Order: sequence, then C-alpha cells, then structure tokens
Amino acid sequence: MKKINLFSGIAVCALFLGMSFTSCSSSSTPDPYAGKTDPSTIATANLVAYFPFESATTSISKGDGITFNKVGGAGAFVVGRRGNAYQGSTSQAYLQYNLTATSALSNLSEYSYAAWIKTPAPVGGAASVFNLNGGDANLGNLDFIIESQSNADSLALKPFLLNSTSVWQAQDMWTWKKTNSTDKWIHVVSTYNKTTSVMSLYVNGQIINTGIKYGGPVPTVGAQPLLGALTFVNMTKFYIGAWEPLVTGVAPSDWMKYYPGMVDELRIYNKGLSATEVKALYDAEVTVIN
Repeated sequence: MKKINLFSGIAVCALFLGMSFTSCSSSSTPDPYAGKTDPSTIATANLVAYFPFESATTSISKGDGITFNKVGGAGAFVVGRRGNAYQGSTSQAYLQYNLTATSALSNLSEYSYAAWIKTPAPVGGAASVFNLNGGDANLGNLDFIIESQSNADSLALKPFLLNSTSVWQAQDMWTWKKTNSTDKWIHVVSTYNKTTSVMSLYVNGQIINTGIKYGGPVPTVGAQPLLGALTFVNMTKFYIGAWEPLVTGVAPSDWMKYYPGMVDELRIYNKGLSATEVKALYDAEVTVIN
C-alpha cells in the first residue's frame, strides 16, 4: 500500500508539474514573425536608419545621430500599411529630425531607401515625400518627389540626389507609369551604386527605371566621367512630407507643396541594393503585412 500510495503521489505531482509547464508555455507571447520573414533581416549590415512611424516618440527605431525633433502642422500618425504610418496634409504637415555631422545619413557615398507610400491624386506643384537638407537650396542633398505631372490614375515619381564634388551635381530619375497607382499602397525603392553610377527605381519589387549617372560633360577625348561616390554637404535636418523652404519660410517656390499622403516603414541603407535584395525586401514586407 505504501508503495502504491508513493507511486500515486509521484504521479499526481508529475501531472501537476506537467500541467503547470503546459500552462506557462501556452500563455507565452506568440512570435509575430512566426512563418514570416522580418524585413529587417534583408541587408541587415547595411541598414542605417529605420522609421516605423508608430508615434512621435517611436517614429524612428534605428539611426545613429538622427533624433526626432517635432511634428509640424497637421502631421499625424494613423493606421498604416503595417501598424501606424505618418499621415501628411496640405496644411503645413511634416516631421522633422535633427542630424549630427557624423549621422548615418550625413555620410552616404551610395544608398538605397525603401518605403510604403499611399498618395491621393496630386493637384499641381510637386511634393517632397522625404528630404535630406543641405546641398541644393530647394531640393537638398537627397529627395523623393511626387512630380506635378502626376494625375488621377498614376504618379510621377522622381528620386533626386546631389553630389557636391561633381561637375553635374544634380541627378534625378523622373518616372511616370500607371503602375504607380494613386490612393493605393505601393512599395517604392530608389537605389544608387557608387561603383557603377547606376540609379534605379523599383515599385512593388519590380524595376521600372534604371540608368547610369554621369559626373560631367562628355570630354573631347576619352570616356565621360562617372558620378562615382557621393558627397553630401551641410546636412542638419531630415524631413518627412515637406520641402525645407516651406518649413523655414525662406524663399519657397510656388510649386512646392506639402505631401498629402501616407508614408510607412521607411528604411535607408548605405549601399545600392541589388535587384535580388529589393525583391526579397518587398516579399518580406508583404509576408509580414499579410
């Protein structure tokens, strides 16, 4: 009897412990990326800034030397493509970040940036989705622009860069296609490779424009010089949704508009991503969202 009682006691204890462990296990927080690919695992070593835009205090989660400064005007955080997103407005809406001289954005010799955007049909002018100031008085050093040629069913996308050390400093890639849908979420990626001087633009993981950028006029003898490694100058601010002259009030042009759409999951890299990496990033973004 004692042996049976002892065995029964052990069995009950084992059963109780097993139930306790099972209970603890079932109440643990589920992995949000279970069966999915975290976009931050794509080109991780080259990701220098990440803006999830969850709120004013959590609008940026990665970016050495980049600090959130303020929400301007009617800028807001609303339900976006994944979690919250930045919501722009034509009523002086923007986000402003301060940069140190050694910040991750101040020392890009090549780059890629990727983001989800949702843009209503523009009405005249040109809007800056995001802008790294310095360089050109109007366009800064780096800009992603929704151009005035946009219409009710498509967007004119214009990545812009300025290399302060080249003869032809300003370079852009204007692209108008019906794949650039208005009022729908699209994933945009712009890249620049310093070795090849190739600038490329992707929408939803597919390349829609690409070309070599040159650093000067065609010489009498020899090949035209490539643009090469970039040098940005006088960066102090990074804006979401606005041109710097609009924010500062210093000689803004009448064509400058605030970006009225939404931006989400902005990632900036210190290299020109390959087409394979861009497609992997888009696929990862889609799996996480779905």
